[in-house]
Amino acid sequence: MSYDFNYIRQMANSCNINQVHALGVPGSGLLFTYQQLLANKDKILKDDVVLIGLSSPCRHMFGGQRNLRLESLGMEQKDLKKLNLDVMSSADWHVMLGGVSPSKTATKEQIDAGIKYFKYLYSDSHAGDLAHAVVSSIFHNVIPSLRTQRVSAVITTDTDGYTNRFNIPNGLFEDLSLFNIIESYLIERKGFAKEDRRAMMEQASGKNHWLEYEDYPEYFYSKIPRVLDELGIKEIDYSSSLI
Repeated sequence: MSYDFNYIRQMANSCNINQVHALGVPGSGLLFTYQQLLANKDKILKDDVVLIGLSSPCRHMFGGQRNLRLESLGMEQKDLKKLNLDVMSSADWHVMLGGVSPSKTATKEQIDAGIKYFKYLYSDSHAGDLAHAVVSSIFHNVIPSLRTQRVSAVITTDTDGYTNRFNIPNGLFEDLSLFNIIESYLIERKGFAKEDRRAMMEQASGKNHWLEYEDYPEYFYSKIPRVLDELGIKEIDYSSSLI
């Protein structure tokens, strides 16, 4: 989740915070988030505020260099489209429900490995069990070990992929995910059809999946009272400028 943009900046201002460390990587999955938490948990101090964004269980990212160019593969974007693949800029490649998306940094061998992974090894139950293990450990091992108590988590994509919810706080699923808040707003306030997910996804393609409508911030924060309470936010500073 990128800082200095929309809700991250507004929530930071609401906590009177002037320094934000963004550890997430766009397009990454739960395992990457878990690795980042483990690597940085001892750096988190008593007065820090921590917001954890949990991605879809079906998303797997395998990291590497991010600055190479597609031309280094001897391929063009149209070549990838023939394989029904999209170019991602966030990681080497990541596997999601529906296929493999290689980025500009992926090698042909990595793309082939990703396709085979999805074809022969991926399953909903496998992804669900892995997600459960990771998220359960985040809540029951990592978060209790932090020196701060101002910690909250939110699902960023969709809650439907979390088929195994055993031993995971119910509040995480009672709330709408960040993407579901967008869907709800567009349906309730803008008259979008529930079936038109593609159009809603296009609306949600901005920074942090945020909607640039005047009344959206108030709507957004009204949907995450648990998160605001856990972070100790009593009043929202709607300013997007640096404090």
